[in-house]
This record gives sequence, structure tokens and C-alpha cells, in this order.
Amino acid sequence: MLLVEILVYAALAASLIIPLLASMGREMSRAILVVSWAGVLSFTLASLTLLFAGKPVEFYSGLVSHDSFTALILVGASLSAILVLAAVSLDAYRWPSHPAFYSLTLLILFGVFYLAGARNILMVAASWLLVSVASYVTIALPGDRDSRFAALRYVYVGAAATLLIALWLSAHVYAGGGDLSSTYFTVLPREPLVSLALTAALAAFGFKLGIFPFHWWLPSVYGRADGRPVAVVAGIAKLGFIGLTVRLLVESFSGSYEAALILAVLSALTMTYGNVAALTTTDLQRLLAYSSIAHVGYMLAAMAVALSALDGQLLKLALAGIALQSIAYTTAKTPLFSIVADAGRDFERELKGLLAGDRAASISIAILLASLLGIPPLLGFWGKLYMFIPIAKYSLILLAIALANSGVSSAYYIRALRNITASPGEAPGRLHDTYRLSVILGAFITIVLGLIAPLALILFL
Repeated sequence: MLLVEILVYAALAASLIIPLLASMGREMSRAILVVSWAGVLSFTLASLTLLFAGKPVEFYSGLVSHDSFTALILVGASLSAILVLAAVSLDAYRWPSHPAFYSLTLLILFGVFYLAGARNILMVAASWLLVSVASYVTIALPGDRDSRFAALRYVYVGAAATLLIALWLSAHVYAGGGDLSSTYFTVLPREPLVSLALTAALAAFGFKLGIFPFHWWLPSVYGRADGRPVAVVAGIAKLGFIGLTVRLLVESFSGSYEAALILAVLSALTMTYGNVAALTTTDLQRLLAYSSIAHVGYMLAAMAVALSALDGQLLKLALAGIALQSIAYTTAKTPLFSIVADAGRDFERELKGLLAGDRAASISIAILLASLLGIPPLLGFWGKLYMFIPIAKYSLILLAIALANSGVSSAYYIRALRNITASPGEAPGRLHDTYRLSVILGAFITIVLGLIAPLALILFL
């Protein structure tokens, strides 16, 4: 679709124009922000065009293809970029490499378009490297010690994941060619080369998504770096890897009982670890990092359903749930990570009473946390519902584990909200206007999408 290509490349052009504007001096800061908004809105329009196309759309002779699922993933990435720009505004100009933040945000968006829709291993490799390298640099941009440390660890883990994905891609070419839809992995699961490739792919995606036991780096990066770059990486880049993971599983491993069982076990371990670890901290940013691990665990459970031999309707319902949960995740986590960077981290000290006198912001944060918890009729409720119904058909044990973990998560979400909105013992800090706007906008999007989420099934069923 020519219109979509034009809009996506407009976002790339905006990314490339920003460094040129920055070279003209600080007086171009507002122009850079305007160009950034133009690029993000252009990408958003491209995502919505794909969403309402009504059928899968192919690009570059089938190297890239977007259906309803990946279109929703792109919409979620677009919303995350909007919320990031609304929060940060011109604040990134305080950083040593300030223009790069706006440019890299758009570059990551551009890479996510190809990462989520890749159907060929060369496209996977190129988009994987683009999104990964841009993410590493983004984390380091604020220039403080914690951000540099987090970026260094992120690079180490990312390099390991890239080597593993290269091993998988090489085995893929050797055994089945360059098309991701090859099912030879299912046919020959016990071949040594295939077993090695499967292990490499699992580890690579495990590192990128924070799946247990490959999660160990995530609290040190998401929980230590400046929250604004983390919002970009967790809210935009991660959705691209979720889209690619689901596409790979559905197209290459569908019907594999062994692969479904492995994912089910890993999902139980991942969601349990994330929720239990979140109970142990009063640092809001680390809490958000741990709960990100837990949310990936819920999605893994739905992915296990996608691999099992269930009927097509349940598969489509599971995909709808993963897509909606991804959007609920990013519309909540993006503004929450951002406000931590602005107001402080510890919700029993720095953040205590922050929003006691700000009714709109406190209600908005309550809505975002309630969506993550899965309270109806917010978007997070529909995401979990559409995932949990197929999970119930696949395994009641896995469903019980997921429901128990959702109950555990209520404890730390409620504790954080109670402290942030409590009466402060002393004069609390103040949430700046742009970050306040991002929180309110995120809550508004969560409510609106929650009201129309049942209609999303029309795209799948």
C-alpha cells in the first residue's frame, strides 16, 4: 500500500532531519519538537491505515506483511511515542546528546514497522539490529552514571541475544530457507541442528522480552536508567519484539506440543517471579520493571495457546488478547516510567503525597494501575479476558496460576497508589505540567480503548 509506505518513510525522514536542525543551534529546539510530532503522527496514521485495511497488506514482494495483529502492535507503539513526546517535550534538551532522543525515537518506530511485520530472515536481521542498536543508545542519552551503567549492561545482553538470533537465522537458512513460515522446526524437532536453533531462538527472544530465566538484566536496565528513555524502549521497541515473537511462533511452530509446553512452563515462572519480586520493593521504577516481566508471562501463556492444537477461533482470540494487552501495557507503562524521572522513585518517601492535591492526575494514575491490574471496563481487562479464555481451554492449571498472579499484583499496585495519593508528611514535590498531561492522556486513551475493545474482535473473528 503506497500510502502506508509514504507515511512510514515520512517518519524516517523526520528522524534524519532532526540532526540537521540541531546543527543550527538551540534556537531550533521547537522546530525539532514540531518535526518529531509530525513524524510520530505520520507513523500513527500509517498504523491506523493498516488496521482498517480489512486484510493483510504485503510490502516489498512479501518480505514484510502486516495483518490485524501486527497493525494493533504498531498502533500501540504509536501511542507510546505520543505519550513520550507529550511528557518529555523540550526536557531532553538538558541532556548531553539532546537531539538524538527525538531522532532515535522515530528511528525505533521505523524499525518496529519492519520488525513486527518481517517474513524473511534478512528482514528480521536488519530490523533486529536497527531497533536494538537504537535502543542501546537511547538508554544512555541522559548521560548520568546510572543510565550509562544500564546502557552498558543492555549492550552486553543485546550482543548475546544478537549472536543467538544469528545462530538461529543461520540454521533456518540451512534447514528451511529464508521464509519464516517454514514448518521444518515442527517436523524435525529432534535433529541436532534444529534443537540448537530452537534453543538459540528461545534464549534470544527470552533476553529481549525478559522471559525467566533470561530476565536478570531487565531490572538493572528498566529499573535503573532514566525513566524517559526506558519509556521509549519498554513502550515502543518491546512491542516490535512481541510482534516478531508471536509471528515466528504461529508461523513456524504451530501444532508443536513440545514448544507449547515449554512456553507454558516459562510463562508460569516468568509471571510468578515478576509479581513476587515487585512485592519486595518500594522503588516505583523497579516495581514497573518487575511488573513488565509479569506481563510478558501472561502473554507467554497466550502464546502457548497459539501453538497448541486448538481450533482457529481460540487462536484468534488469544492473538486479540496479546495485542490488546500489549497496548494496555504500553499506554500505562510509558507515562508511569516518565513521571518517575520527573518526580522521584521511592513511593514511601519521594513520591509520598505527590498527587494529594491533584485530583485529575491522581485519578489518572489510579486508572493506569487499574488497567494493568485488569479492572473492567478498562483496556487491560479486555486484554486479560481475551487471553485467559483460551488459556482456560488449554490448561486450567496455567489459568489458575495466571489468576493467582493477577491477585498478587493488586497488592503492590494498591500500595503504590495509596502512598502517591496519601496526605504527605511534609511539602511534596510537584509533577510538572507536561508529565501530568502524559498521565492524563494515557488514562483517557485507556478508557476510550477499553470501551471500544470488544469491537476489536471483529478484526480477528
